[in-house]
Amino acid sequence: MNQLQGATVKLALSGDSIVLRGAQKGNNPPPERTLGLAYIQAPHLGNAKKNMADEPLSLESREFLRRRIAGKVVKFVVRYKTPSGREYGSVYIGPNLIEDDMSIKLVHEGRAKVTDQARNKLNRSDVNPDEADLIDRLLDAEQSARESKRGIWDPSPQPSRPRLTAFDDDASTFLAKHKGRELRATVEQVRDASTMRVMLHLPNAHQMITLMLAGVKAPMVRTNVPGQADIVEPFGEEARFNVEIRMLQQDVKVRLEGMPQGNAANGSFVGTVIHSAGNIAEWLVSSSFAKVADWSAVYLEGGAAHLRQLERAAKANRMRIWKGFTGQTSQAPSKTFEATVIRIVSGDTVVVYDEARDADREFQLSSIRQPRMSDPDQAGYTEKARESLRRLCIGKPVTVTIDFHKPAHENFRARDCATIKCKGTDLGAHLVKNGLAGVLRY
Repeated sequence: MNQLQGATVKLALSGDSIVLRGAQKGNNPPPERTLGLAYIQAPHLGNAKKNMADEPLSLESREFLRRRIAGKVVKFVVRYKTPSGREYGSVYIGPNLIEDDMSIKLVHEGRAKVTDQARNKLNRSDVNPDEADLIDRLLDAEQSARESKRGIWDPSPQPSRPRLTAFDDDASTFLAKHKGRELRATVEQVRDASTMRVMLHLPNAHQMITLMLAGVKAPMVRTNVPGQADIVEPFGEEARFNVEIRMLQQDVKVRLEGMPQGNAANGSFVGTVIHSAGNIAEWLVSSSFAKVADWSAVYLEGGAAHLRQLERAAKANRMRIWKGFTGQTSQAPSKTFEATVIRIVSGDTVVVYDEARDADREFQLSSIRQPRMSDPDQAGYTEKARESLRRLCIGKPVTVTIDFHKPAHENFRARDCATIKCKGTDLGAHLVKNGLAGVLRY
């Protein structure tokens, strides 16, 4: 048998193929290699780009493998290579090279079958004794699965839930149905540290979506996209790698909060990932891998005050994306105070009475844009936005958190921008959720 090696499983591509990671050197992502499991074949997952559907039980086979090895340290051995250079071998999830052989477990549970190549190899005179012994064990495991009618050998299996890459209606309808709920999910791909492909496990289907983490933006990583130039911003690959080792192919819960404007057709959402290890958005900001994104922070139910506090601490440490930070910024330290709303100026601006200062103070709601009077399609909503704010908070106590100061620019006067909450309801988020305001991207 070839040399036994160690690695970490990055992900399970299918029920019989995985990606392995080697040891990390410095801050660079470690080397990777794809390994097919020798002498077995699982049902094939489909390919949406090639219009190929999933074979029956293909996702169940992949999930059986993923749940047992994704993110785990394993031992493996390469047994043979194809002329194209693809490697096939055995993977062990423990010290026992028989009981901990992942291929035998898959075959025994009916998640894969022994290949014809393996059967034919047994009849060859030059077969290696170790290989012959492995194939015999695989055949014994397959016979057990056949006799017990497990997995692919079940003559009447339960129908598989389909894996969907598009929506039955559209993304907006999907959001309206699931918004604010905690949905079981698996992180399938990390595009950059704040953007992921996620598979939602719904009662009747597995739905693929693109999820942008609410309230944060990590450095961009875009490579090998047809028709687009490669972009890898500083610390982008390091940030992505650190998210991958924590989240990739792990079971999480996802809460959908909203949808970027103009993305109703392509399945992109803004939301929160809930994981037993903690809040990944907060970790990214505190570790200087991401900054607060005002445009998506408006979707956060509890507001972005905590993220801003973490960002200020990260800036003070001057690491990674803040390494060259000089401390010159238009943002003032966040200040929170209680007040009473005394006037609604427009659909994004209010006046409050600050009792502590005995003064009236005007604030623009952070990160939102009211409907434009100059746009015929939006003009009718201008007064609706103003009236919605009046009904919600006029004459009522509110909590004001000053987020930043917007200096005067051309014909626009200087403004203080704030997150304002009335009985726990974020005014900006209230307008956005009711279709009465847009979200600004800074």
